[in-house]
Amino acid sequence: MTKFTISLLSLAIWMITPHASASMTISAYTNSTPTVGKITPTTAVSGETVTYASMVTDDDVLESCSLYVNGEWEKYMTVKRDIVYASLEVDDEGEMDLYAKCTDTDGNVVSGTAVEVTVSDPSTYVDPGSLIKRGCEGDVYPNDPCTAVYYYGVDGKRHAFPTESVFSSWFNDFDDLVIISDDVMSSIPLGKNVTYRPGERMVKFSTNSVYAVSYAGLLRPIVNEDIAEALYGEDWVSLIEIVDDVFYGNYRIGASIESSSSFSWSTAKSSTTKIDQTF
Repeated sequence: MTKFTISLLSLAIWMITPHASASMTISAYTNSTPTVGKITPTTAVSGETVTYASMVTDDDVLESCSLYVNGEWEKYMTVKRDIVYASLEVDDEGEMDLYAKCTDTDGNVVSGTAVEVTVSDPSTYVDPGSLIKRGCEGDVYPNDPCTAVYYYGVDGKRHAFPTESVFSSWFNDFDDLVIISDDVMSSIPLGKNVTYRPGERMVKFSTNSVYAVSYAGLLRPIVNEDIAEALYGEDWVSLIEIVDDVFYGNYRIGASIESSSSFSWSTAKSSTTKIDQTF
């Protein structure tokens, strides 16, 4: 089973793989004072290390950023471009408020909005529909098993994301990521891979066929370019995702789309709001 690891995502490499860094500069932005985002993730497992991160933008060089827990200074955070992060282990179950506070070289000091982080017992099962991953301790390699993110389905199974683009077709961020213990993760059986969300994107394997992603993970071949343009507009080619042939078996092939009136990507998208509907 191929699995997608968030450490490979440009959006979230910082969430699970802390690296020592002496760099305290970030890219130039239009803001005159730092903008500090909310801390993510908002869940933790007691007794396991979790890396908390925040997005930060600023015109100037950041002097420092710190992690605050329940209003009290906890530790300095590592700054890596526009991401700041720090690892923390909490032994007690319950809730805690976390936020980042950053200072730039102009003396501007800005705090992010505090978020409530729920710390659960390692044996607690998560609710269906959650994104789940194991906790990582210390520095890990990108392909370490602890970096894999899964969708926990109503079938009681964990479903892997084959690629970053498949994940991005369903989720914009990792705000609802739930960190669970190794024992809980190993007790959840593997299910089918997650496929592209029906709707806006088309997919193509090594063959010449271009497919619209329809309901329930069904792929429907588009007969010609004119129909593709009628369905998706003049820039339809830019909406094609190239999929490795190894994932061909994740999908089922349906009837060809022989006219623009026989398929509506917007209806397919609005009718499929949960990954469980594609299995």
